[in-house]
Parts: sequence; C-alpha cells; structure tokens
Amino acid sequence: MPELKTLEIPVKGMDCAECSMHVQHAIAALPGVKSVTVLLAAERATVQLDPALVDLPMIRQAVAGAGYQVPEVSAAAEQTPTRTLQDFTRPILTIFGVVFGVVLFVVVFGEWLGWFEKITTWVPFPLGVGLVLLFGFPVFKNVIQAALRRQIIAHTLMTLGVIAALAVGEWATAAVVVFFMRVGDYAEHFTTERARKAVRDLTALAPQTARVERAGAEVEVPVADVVVGEVVIVRPGEKIAVDGEVISGQATLDQSAITGESMPVEAGPGVKVYAATLAQLGSLRVRTAQVGADTTFGRVVRMVEEAEANRADAQRLGDRFATWYLPVVA
Repeated sequence: MPELKTLEIPVKGMDCAECSMHVQHAIAALPGVKSVTVLLAAERATVQLDPALVDLPMIRQAVAGAGYQVPEVSAAAEQTPTRTLQDFTRPILTIFGVVFGVVLFVVVFGEWLGWFEKITTWVPFPLGVGLVLLFGFPVFKNVIQAALRRQIIAHTLMTLGVIAALAVGEWATAAVVVFFMRVGDYAEHFTTERARKAVRDLTALAPQTARVERAGAEVEVPVADVVVGEVVIVRPGEKIAVDGEVISGQATLDQSAITGESMPVEAGPGVKVYAATLAQLGSLRVRTAQVGADTTFGRVVRMVEEAEANRADAQRLGDRFATWYLPVVA
C-alpha cells in the first residue's frame, strides 16, 4: 500500500462554483490522485495523492490546462492586498437593480406592446449584433475557452440561444439573454468575493507575531516560529498568539472571537487561554500548547473555509445531474 501525501495548493482565477468544479476535475484526472477538495472562498485545493505517481508540477500543469493558476509558494504566502467590494458594491448593486427592473419591464411588456419589433426596425441589424457581441464578450470568451478544453458550461447553452436568436434576426432577444447572463455572473462574483473577504477578515483576527522568552530575554518572533512549551508574554491590549496555560499573571480577556460571548472573563495561573483572544486588562505569561492551525481559532478558521465542501445530498445530486445534463442538451 503506497504512502499517501496531502498537499494544500493555492489556486487563483476561480470566480464561481463552476470554476472550482473544473479545477477539481482537472486534478482528479491525474494518475495517483486519490481525492480532491477545492475550496472556492479560500482559493485552495486539498489533494490526497501518491507522491510516486504525481507531484506539484504535474498538478500545476493540469490546473493551467483548465484555465487557472497555481502560484509559487512564496508568492502565495505574501499577504498581497486584494480589492474589496465593500466601498462600492452598494451603488453598483443599486444601478444593476434599476437596470434589471427596466429590462424586466421591457421583456414583460415590450413583447406585449410590440416594442421588440420597433427596436429591431429602428436599429440596423449589424449594429445590434455588434452590441450583443460587445457586451457579451466576457461570456463568449469563457464559452470558447471551455470548448477548447472540451468542456461544456452553463453559459454554453445560453450562448447557443443567443446564436439562434441572431440567426432569425432577433438581436434584441439575444441582447436580453446576454444581459441576464452578465447579471448572473456579476451576482456570483459578488457573493464569492464577499465570502473571501469574510474568510480574510476572520483570519486577520489572529496576531501574526508573538513575544516569547528566550535565553532570559523577550524576543518578538513570527507565530509560526513559536515552539510548543515556550513561554509567551501577553501585555495589556495585545492578542494572545497561541493556545496554552497561564503560568503567571492576571488579566481580563475578551474571548468573543472564540466563544461569541461578549462578557470578558478573568484569567490567572492554571487557566487555559486561546489564540485570538484579547487581553484587555493585565498581563500574562502563557506556556504554549498549540500553535497556528492547531489552535482552537485555527480550527474555527479551517471549518469556515471547508464549510462549502460539506454539501448537502441534494447539492451533490444536482452536480452529478448537471455533469450529464449539459453535454446531452448541448
């Protein structure tokens, strides 16, 4: 029985659930891969594999073939700022809501009142086709790229509908279909970015450095360099960087990041304390028991990141059905 190895691989370029499925299928097709879990919000794939048959360069090549990227470890580790949508999503969503309402009104009442025929008459057909191609370019580009990879996506069917509408001269109908596809894409990208921001904000609650006692002196080191058994110093207003037991000192702790309880608790010698909790008053000396991902807070973050992988049976059935349905219908 070969010894299996588990790799956690960052994956960039995923914007939707369909993207994560493409990455999962690309990696799972490699020989030696036993299981794959792709986390869209965390932008990460967890792969269980036989290292004698498959390695990271092969996985990177497979992901690139699916249209996504596996950055180098050093680049993935850098905390590069990513754009957040908090400051401008509300006005954009408002605009989209207004436009969506107008288009819906046109679709429902326009057909009844004969507006589509008038628009088709007023606007030259070549200009209408140009507008459809211009505004639908991102969608059509994804469909073509998927076709080159021998994949059929949900937009493939919609694109066939657009082509059919243009073939019979109904460019206005094709434009409405393109609009709904773009709105759907934007909504999915928006929710994905919000989920990623929530994970980033949660991760940011944990301190990145810790003050430890080494050779009789206090030294500030990255949390990853703290060794189990070392003594960590926590001063007033600082967050505890590790899970451990208080060996001296007295402090009032805000443990809401772990327990959700807003009331502070008292901590003294013999009391267990947790990473990401805030020392509001007093100072502590804590003997380290767990560090990083092994802490209670680290496990909470992990569960949040992996929540999307724990799908209901109905979701799994829908995914399997879509795998067969799309190629048959297309």
